[in-house]
Amino acid sequence: MDISDIVGRPIPPATWAEGEKIPWDDPDFSCRMLKEHLSQDHDAASRRTEIVHKQVDYIEGLLGEQANSGTRILDLACGPGLHSHELARRGHTTLGIDFSPASVEWAKSTSASESLACEFVHADVRKARYGTGFDLAMLLFGEMNVFSVDDLNRIVGKARRALNDGGTLLLEPHEPGVIQANFETPPTWSAATDGLFSDRPHLLLEEGFWHDDAQMAVKRWYVIDTGSGDVTRHSQTVVEYTRETLASIVESQGFQAAEQPAGWPGGENFYPLVLNAI
Repeated sequence: MDISDIVGRPIPPATWAEGEKIPWDDPDFSCRMLKEHLSQDHDAASRRTEIVHKQVDYIEGLLGEQANSGTRILDLACGPGLHSHELARRGHTTLGIDFSPASVEWAKSTSASESLACEFVHADVRKARYGTGFDLAMLLFGEMNVFSVDDLNRIVGKARRALNDGGTLLLEPHEPGVIQANFETPPTWSAATDGLFSDRPHLLLEEGFWHDDAQMAVKRWYVIDTGSGDVTRHSQTVVEYTRETLASIVESQGFQAAEQPAGWPGGENFYPLVLNAI
């Protein structure tokens, strides 16, 4: 791309038309993102350690008496495995799946160094094989909102087949209204010597659009390399799922809503959705 492509860009962009996600699976991008996952200064990429520990407390509360004997847990879109590691430290066995290569390698290295009962697979959760025999599966931190309805149905259906009867699925969607409030943004620009989208000096142009008819947001980033003038575009579509839509999806895949215990330490932008496999 070049500058003329920015000038002539469609406004607003169509949903899903310019790419589904930011490039989590790009090796260089994933290395830069890993630093953000591990940062203790913010919760923008992954939760800080103190929040992870509180969320694992909550997860063990869902497991009840099973937590005392150890369980098998499926961690979908696990990132660098922070939840899986902490669960394994408490006696559980975990399988984490993520398609960020740097995060998966870091997760494997940490697990090996501590001799934890964790396995990590570098794969897209939409296409990966999950296996069977799990007591709990989870998809946290609003990750479900970046998938289309068809993809989310596929993921939830595979999670059901991976779980034992009576197993638990824990989802953490964005609260209704958060997607539009956070992803609909006016055009802005910044300059940096390096950053998340490039390790070279660049200009970053960012803008976000809300599609009220589809209840989806599209976020765009244009990265202009200051040395070559090359332009790279990244785009992501995010879905505003209502509680009613989510209920329809999970019920169609063999789940029913369970009691939602109070005290989920996910922040005001997220809520827990606890489901029983039937």
